[in-house]
Amino acid sequence: MIPIIIDTDIGTDVDDALAVALAVRSPEVEILGITTVSGDARYRAVIAVDLLHALGHQGIPVIARLDGALDGKNRSERIVEEV
Repeated sequence: MIPIIIDTDIGTDVDDALAVALAVRSPEVEILGITTVSGDARYRAVIAVDLLHALGHQGIPVIARLDGALDGKNRSERIVEEV
């Protein structure tokens, strides 16, 4: 199995949702996590979490990238889902 992290702007077009759906169903890859970027990254993370729920893969961590410089200081947050 190949470990991967998916970095996505899911929610703009269907291409990213399709890529996530194909990846979770692929026996060749192990998704370590999903990060969301561009625009409202937090909303995009919610979309990713909802998609993972629909696909039956709730255990994959989803991280929303916050606006700002890539200096490593408080620039991302984990989306905690309620089960």
